[in-house]
Amino acid sequence: MGFLKLNSEIKGMIKTSLPLVVVELVSSLYSLTDTYFVSRLGEEAVAAVGISMYLFMLIQTMASLFTIPAIVFTSQSLGSGRRGLARRSTGEVLAFGLVASIAYSTLSVWITPILISIQSATTGKTYSYAVEYLVIRVGGFPILLLSMFLDSMIIGSGSTTYSMYSNGFGLILNAILDPLFIYGYLGLPRMEVSGAAIATVVSNASSIPLQLLFLSKLGLTPIINFKNNYLKQAIELGLPALAERLVFSIGNNIYAGVIARLGDTAMAAHNIGLRIESLIYMPGFAFSMTASTLVGKKIGAGLLDEAKKTGWVVIATGSMLIGLIGVVVALTGYYIVAPFAPSETVRSLASIYLMYAGLSEFGLGFAMITSGALRGAGNTKIPMIVNTASLVAVRVSLSILLVSSMGPHGPWLAMFLDVYTRGFLLLTIYVSLFYRVARKVLY
Repeated sequence: MGFLKLNSEIKGMIKTSLPLVVVELVSSLYSLTDTYFVSRLGEEAVAAVGISMYLFMLIQTMASLFTIPAIVFTSQSLGSGRRGLARRSTGEVLAFGLVASIAYSTLSVWITPILISIQSATTGKTYSYAVEYLVIRVGGFPILLLSMFLDSMIIGSGSTTYSMYSNGFGLILNAILDPLFIYGYLGLPRMEVSGAAIATVVSNASSIPLQLLFLSKLGLTPIINFKNNYLKQAIELGLPALAERLVFSIGNNIYAGVIARLGDTAMAAHNIGLRIESLIYMPGFAFSMTASTLVGKKIGAGLLDEAKKTGWVVIATGSMLIGLIGVVVALTGYYIVAPFAPSETVRSLASIYLMYAGLSEFGLGFAMITSGALRGAGNTKIPMIVNTASLVAVRVSLSILLVSSMGPHGPWLAMFLDVYTRGFLLLTIYVSLFYRVARKVLY
């Protein structure tokens, strides 16, 4: 009987996670597609997109205030058999989220040039490219928030194949639009770096009608309202996740700034390596969301023992998978980076980055997926505390200390040590304290 139960849990994990793995690979390919086409514009363009993406990740952290509650509300409501509760609670959060995102986007566009100067101290063509790219991406943030929120609801329902379809459609469109907008094919104006940003915003928008159609099929179309019945619970869930990702993004921007100050070559190599690495670690997000969804449904149904066991199956499977892929990438990095590197120097340096990153994926998998399981269990504070503390104490501090003597190797070594620290701590908490930290958030 125990074997049959485990077999059922593995089947449930595979059914939920496989489409999400495809979704996260699609997300990685968005960035990789931009990097591939932009690399033909030179090192300055590649470095500029790398700088911009770190800052955009900082700005994008605001989305977690709304998307994390969307996953937890949907999964726990469905777990308790209350579809109407899912529609009402998510509709309220979405209404407030859209209003907030418009104001937030307007402010962020205004301060974009200042943020770029502070983060990287870059000048000249690299600075101009970075401003062009980031202003467009930030201006499209409300569109991205809506798409992310609807996608979070689909994921929370467990119908992850729909998420795969809508995101896959957006990627295909992005791959078509990138060369047209960047280089000005088919009579279109040549927009260079700006074209890459516009293509991404248009592709994000294209996914929304499909997402609404799929939610309608699931009977989960959000009921938009401003009643303020569930906003308090959403903020209690979302604020720790927002704080975690905000501190994490600020820390990563400091980390990126340390590398950017080593010059365009180092930053270009780092950006290329990071984009390729995302093909490994983005599936980790898929397993993280799978853990959130499956654990959340068990918690909603009041099945704590099953919630813990299911979460562990996802953690172990996902971490081993991305860890093994990481080893392969670490050993073959020099050949993988070739199509994206504008010079031999950048190629060699990017392959070294992939050595550090590839061998760190076991630790990163444990950190990411265990965090997802804990969030699905209704606890967003513990992942926030562990992830942010390790980032600041290990990654940021060691990067600053080691860069002068080790060059880019210093920050990359700090990153390696950081992910294993987080993975070990979170896994220990999950195994030892799960029953004390799990909770139901909607009644």
